[in-house]
Amino acid sequence: MRWTLAVASIVVASVAQAGDMHAMHPAGQVSDANSDGQIDQAEMTAHREAMHGEMRAKGLERWKAADKDSNGSLSRDEAKALVPHLADNFDQVDGNKDGQVSGEEMREFRKAGPHHDGGHMRQKFEAADKDRDGSLDLAEAQTGMPGLAERFSAVDADNDGKVTPDELRAAKMRLASE
Repeated sequence: MRWTLAVASIVVASVAQAGDMHAMHPAGQVSDANSDGQIDQAEMTAHREAMHGEMRAKGLERWKAADKDSNGSLSRDEAKALVPHLADNFDQVDGNKDGQVSGEEMREFRKAGPHHDGGHMRQKFEAADKDRDGSLDLAEAQTGMPGLAERFSAVDADNDGKVTPDELRAAKMRLASE
């Protein structure tokens, strides 16, 4: 989710720097609060904070929806149902190896490493791409990224039988905005 927030913030900042005062975000427009015709740093910060709060609330809703037994943690099966990225990384996230991922374990995982900048997913994608063509077919996804394989047709936007990094990023953006 933080990766999505970072990408969305960069897009919004780029649009704002280009002079487009109608940069959209799911909850509305970046607000030119002081009506000077420009988006300044304070306005961008307020926008990012609002967007972060909205994304955090959506993430919490998804977590609660996935937590079918309402114990505050997600089992591997619960994660597979609604949080495929977590299912793909379940063993790394489950710090105490109890078969459940708590909110605290999820926060620690997010703080811990290269997945913040997309490096973690890029590494997983590259490792799964056995023929090194820059995309994954269904067989590669089934072997290297089973969570992606389960939703392969939804991510393969152009229906060419391959998922590219761009299609994967777009699917994550769609998922984050739901």
